[in-house]
Order: sequence, then structure tokens, then C-alpha cells
Amino acid sequence: MTAAQRLRLTAAFAVAGIAFGTAACSSSTSAATSGGALSYDRVRSTALDLAKNRSSTCPFGLDLAKAASAAGIAGAVAPAVTDGGSVTGNAGNGVPAQPWPSGNTGHPPTMTEMPATPPNAQITCSYTVGASTVDVELLAVPKNDYGISMLLPSIARAGLLSVDQLSRFSADRPAVGQTKLTPGGGTAAVARIALHGDGDLVLMLDQNTTGGAAQDPALAGEPLRKAAEALAGQIH
Repeated sequence: MTAAQRLRLTAAFAVAGIAFGTAACSSSTSAATSGGALSYDRVRSTALDLAKNRSSTCPFGLDLAKAASAAGIAGAVAPAVTDGGSVTGNAGNGVPAQPWPSGNTGHPPTMTEMPATPPNAQITCSYTVGASTVDVELLAVPKNDYGISMLLPSIARAGLLSVDQLSRFSADRPAVGQTKLTPGGGTAAVARIALHGDGDLVLMLDQNTTGGAAQDPALAGEPLRKAAEALAGQIH
């Protein structure tokens, strides 16, 4: 995670009035006790490998074509290949808590310093669905109930969310094993998936509108949520 990304991340938390480590209001079940198919270490090692060697096969059994068909989404599904691959990965080593940059006044008074960022691993699988580009994004962290908070800036972007909507989604985040749509137009679906051992794994399915591409209303709402739910169930 770059310094600019970290500033955007903490700014989103400050505006929404939330911080790392906030317990999920919707669940008291931690990923540590749920016993999923993947461990944080496996997700991280896969992300690091994808950072070096791009692929056109989404890992862990993820197949958007099958998930879209199960959700009733029409349109041909294919990998969106760029620079020799459609799947990318990266991993961050985390950043300790540190003072706010000089002159930064956009944070809550109770947040006396920029919160620490835990290590994390990210994998993105890009597809074309008809004329649209759709991303399957995975984020894993080794701390329980941190994944949604770390993904909030991406959720706000993909869900086209206002500050109030972002805060509401954070407060009513999906529990482990649940998949929820973002408020408003439901342009992103977010699932929390149990990890084997400590940690948190979040999957987000959304349309990639980079460059001003228009949103396809057929790839939003309940069909999108069902497709994300199907994807979460494929992981092994």
C-alpha cells in the first residue's frame, strides 16, 4: 500500500467516523472459529506469486462464468486480458500507527494518530461480461474482522456511495458467511468468507468503471449479490 493510498484510506475512515478494529455489528462470529478452506498464508503466497507471474486463471476455484449463470446474468463471460493476464496480486507488510501529516485536520479529534494498517494480501480477477468489465476482488488480512474496514475505500468507489451510505454499510457489514449489496443502486456485492485460522477474507464483485465506462444495470442488485454469493461458495 502506497503512502497516497494509505492517506485516502485513513481519510475515508475519518469521514465515516470509523477506525480499524471496529467490531462488526452484524456478527459475533470470528473467522478464526469458522474453519474455512483457505488460510491467510495461502492467500498471501498466492498474491505474491501473481505479483510476479500474471495469470488468466482466477485462483481457489473461482469461476465467474458459472457464478453468473447461477445468478441468471446473461452475456458471454471471458477473462479481461491486459498485459498478458487477467489476474493480478499484491501484498502489503502493514504500517504501524504514526502521527497525522502536518496540517491534516480531517480526522476525528479522538483519533490522535493514523491507525496502524495490518499486513494484507489482495487478488483481483478481471472479466468481461457482455460489453462490461467486472472485477472479482479478494482481500485477506491476518486479523479477525479487519477486512471490511480495509476495503472501505474500494467499496465506496465500486458502490458509488455517499459518506452516510459508507458509514451505514460499515455498521451493518456482512457477517462471516453472508453476502450483502452496497446501499443505493447495489453496484457492488461484498461477501465475508471464513478463513482457516486467524484472519478475515473479503470478496467483492463489482463493475469496473475506470475511464468513465457506464454501469450496466443488469449487473447490479440481486443478480450481482447472487453471483458474489455463488463465488464465495466456490472457494476451495
